[in-house]
Amino acid sequence: MSGDSAAGTGPAAASDARGAGGPRVPDPDVALRLEPFAGPTAGGLVDISLTGVDLTGADLTGTVLDEVQVEASSLDRLRGAGGRWRHTVLVDCRLDGADLANLRAEDVSLVRCALREARLTGAQLPGARLRAVRLEGVRASLTSWRGATFQHVVLRGCDLTEADLTGAALTDVLLEDCDLTGAQLSKLRCERVHLRGCRLRGVGGVDGLRGASVSEADAYELLPALARAAGVRISESGPWGR
Repeated sequence: MSGDSAAGTGPAAASDARGAGGPRVPDPDVALRLEPFAGPTAGGLVDISLTGVDLTGADLTGTVLDEVQVEASSLDRLRGAGGRWRHTVLVDCRLDGADLANLRAEDVSLVRCALREARLTGAQLPGARLRAVRLEGVRASLTSWRGATFQHVVLRGCDLTEADLTGAALTDVLLEDCDLTGAQLSKLRCERVHLRGCRLRGVGGVDGLRGASVSEADAYELLPALARAAGVRISESGPWGR
């Protein structure tokens, strides 16, 4: 399962990621001609590699995926809510409109993938690896990304309210117009990370943003959390009252 090695993260990609517009994430190289998907067996999908497969609208609700690699395929509108995915790699896959709410994933990698208007509400993705991935308009509140790795990733217009990013590592990542209200950022590691137009009220572990850059408006959003972290109480009247 070596899908991670397929990502374009050489010198050119690194140079692109430092551009003013954030990382330049390529669209997934989905096959022009896709083979129909026969559907999972009663035991789910186990120890299988799929290339150029059309999983558009496939019903994988509650399905187990174990030792699965999917490449150059369409997973648009996939119904995978409540699934159990282990040791699964997606390379050059499109997941527009996919429903992965309450997914339980272990040792999952996404390489050169795109998720637009997908649903990840409540998904548990600890230790996930995302490389050259674009998420736009994704509903990902109450998700867990503890210990996950994000490299060359763009998150735009995503709902990450109360998401848990504890211990995640972000490199060359842009978060734009995302809602991070109440998100947990403790022990986050940031390298070339930029936040622009994000909602950041009530974030926890704000010191995890050390090394990130934020727009001026985002900095104002962070002031209450920064004050709490520094032990500063914001008050109009001071300690003596009015």
